[in-house]
Amino acid sequence: MQLKLLNKPATEYGDIIDCVDFYKQPAFDHPLLKNHTFHYGVGSLHTFDHPRDQDSSNFTKPVSIGLKGGGCPIGTVPIRRITKEDLIRERLSSRTMSSDDNTPGAHYAVARTRSGSNKFLGAGAQEISLHNPHASGSQYSAAKIKIQNGPDSIEVGWRVDPSLYGDSQTRLFIRLDVSFSFQAGQSHCFNTRCPGFIIVRSDIPLDWAFHRISQPFGDIFFITAYIVKDKVNGNRWLLFEEEHIAVGFWPKRIFTGLGDLANSVEWGGEVFSPPGTPKPPMGAGHFAIGSRRVDSFFGPIAVLNEYGQTVDPDNVEEFADNKKLYNVRNKGIEKDFGRVILYGGRGGSTGV
Repeated sequence: MQLKLLNKPATEYGDIIDCVDFYKQPAFDHPLLKNHTFHYGVGSLHTFDHPRDQDSSNFTKPVSIGLKGGGCPIGTVPIRRITKEDLIRERLSSRTMSSDDNTPGAHYAVARTRSGSNKFLGAGAQEISLHNPHASGSQYSAAKIKIQNGPDSIEVGWRVDPSLYGDSQTRLFIRLDVSFSFQAGQSHCFNTRCPGFIIVRSDIPLDWAFHRISQPFGDIFFITAYIVKDKVNGNRWLLFEEEHIAVGFWPKRIFTGLGDLANSVEWGGEVFSPPGTPKPPMGAGHFAIGSRRVDSFFGPIAVLNEYGQTVDPDNVEEFADNKKLYNVRNKGIEKDFGRVILYGGRGGSTGV
């Protein structure tokens, strides 16, 4: 299946984007999606109701995601070309990924809904600050929103991941973890590197490289991202930017747990380095001190409850598995803004 991705105009950041026929995109290689017809239209989505705070716009600035010139022709979708070098580099990586925060060599600093909390139609953040922590070799450093139910989870955010991309740029990513049997031997994957996520936009490629990076006490650049369940057909949609642009969706039929509502949500950072080696920085590269002017952050965060109402996730707990290197702070609700989660860390000492 991987070699099929060597299918068939370089962006300003060096990526080659192929415009692939909608029905020939990698998603439809999934055994549960073969011989099915999907249409471009969005069903019936609840949207998040928290207008952008005008005061914050003095120092936080949104970053748009999209190809110049309108993107791919109608009927096609943009797919970043996967090279032989990409596949070789990934195969040689020492990483073994897990969906349950137990990956050897990985560390987490996240705020997460407490066990037994209400179920959720969706979750996201209006502002996810963009940073470029140093990672090399098989290291990675990421910021993510994660929703989960049982064995199924979906993540969206940004990551610096040389093993995945062959460079140290800050890039958009999505990740899918589903029941092993549904993935024909692969329990996790990123972006379009395995079947499952159906792209509907012709101008927004996954793997997008960001070059507007936040600077302490300077401009703070951010992206907006939400994951929302379609209340009619049960598909899970990925929405970007303040306008809730629908980029694509994960069909309900590929899930078991997430075929229902999500029962867990988390916002925060994740890093990896092979066990026994120095750890990379997380987020802004220092411990969160409580200020959006200098810290890496998500905010205002929100969830959609089972009735489709935008709710402040006040029942969240902080979790950091290596507090010597990384931390996370649930700052609570900032006036005229909303609930803010700050996280980060310098990395360094080997630990575990």
